[in-house]
Amino acid sequence: MKIIDTYLSRVENVLAGGCLIAATALAVFAVLLRNITGDVLFWSEEAVIYLIIFSTFFGAVVTLRHNEHVAVDIMPALLKGRAKKFFVVLGGLATLVYAGFIAYLSWALITEPFSRTTITPALKLPLWVVELSLAVGMTLFFIRAVEMTVRALRTPATELDKDVLAEEAAAVGIDVEDIAIVDDGPDNTGRHDSAASRSDHANRADKDNGSDRLGDGGTDEKGGDR
Repeated sequence: MKIIDTYLSRVENVLAGGCLIAATALAVFAVLLRNITGDVLFWSEEAVIYLIIFSTFFGAVVTLRHNEHVAVDIMPALLKGRAKKFFVVLGGLATLVYAGFIAYLSWALITEPFSRTTITPALKLPLWVVELSLAVGMTLFFIRAVEMTVRALRTPATELDKDVLAEEAAAVGIDVEDIAIVDDGPDNTGRHDSAASRSDHANRADKDNGSDRLGDGGTDEKGGDR
């Protein structure tokens, strides 16, 4: 499976990165050509759009490889051991069904008559060429889902356990130690409470002594009558 993952990753990276680089280069070249010479590549906008569409579907496979698609993972995050592995495998099987179904429909779409007879406005390409982005992308998505599901089945349940707090901290670019809660302990709390209690008693004693000095014999501290 490691060899399959290696070669599959290369294909995904080349397709996704190549389409995105080509779209960027073509867009920059069209802008420079228009500003410098005044010539316009009338087909450049359409080509850039199609290249970005291809890059989007190929990039979805790369995102799946890193397991960074939006997902509700409350149960896998709270569970451990075999229960966690069960939900991981269940999620992989659900992804397989979805990707396989969309891939089947996309290839079926290419065989439709209108996909061969319809041409694009500027590039004059048959529509099935553009539809290949969905077909090839979802096929690669399905193959990657198979690889990840098989890997999850072979991985021991103990290795699937992860520190959710550490992953959330890494996602926002901070260290988990920076958000750790420091417990002072009962001894420090007791000392703080004792110090506060002694301070309160001392304040009360000072107030009582001051009242006695002003109240005894009706004289103030200098001995004169008020």
